[in-house]
Amino acid sequence: MRLSIKTIACLSVAVFATVTTNLYATESNTNTLLYISPNDYNYSVHLLHPYYDYWFAQGPLVEPIAFQALQAKDSELKVCNANETADTIIRIKPYLFYNPQLRVYHSKLEATVYSGSGHVLGTYVGEAQQLGFTSVDNGINYHLNKVYTLAMQDLMTKLVINPKPKSAKDETKLPCGLIGAQVEPKINFY
Repeated sequence: MRLSIKTIACLSVAVFATVTTNLYATESNTNTLLYISPNDYNYSVHLLHPYYDYWFAQGPLVEPIAFQALQAKDSELKVCNANETADTIIRIKPYLFYNPQLRVYHSKLEATVYSGSGHVLGTYVGEAQQLGFTSVDNGINYHLNKVYTLAMQDLMTKLVINPKPKSAKDETKLPCGLIGAQVEPKINFY
């Protein structure tokens, strides 16, 4: 197959047009987006135990639990992609700690509610504890789901999502992926 300069130019213009349209934020058809950091999907957490090692990613465990609980409060909820905008963005940050001596899972879910322009409207925390062993992967998954569900239930009793007034809806909106670009602490003890 022989490519001429005209064909190469047309292909490069098409690729450039596709890339530039993907860079701009798209207005979501919902008014609320759920954001969980990509770090919670990419980096694993280690449960402390002297004889048994278990590593897991928090994002895939927390997303369905948070989505289901928040969807009960706001039926138009969607999970955030990198370039969508909405009137309200809810960021969930999960934390988990396992105490092997007492055999207790401690979880904490921190929800920060942002306006569409990136202003913080409120920060809410839900905490829970669950007794359980670390032995079999299925058992650990059960205990992790249970402790995150209990923490989400505690969080939902505190979480307030206020609809924005009409004048505030006209402000410039940021893509929800920029919410996660803020500086986060690197060391976490809980």
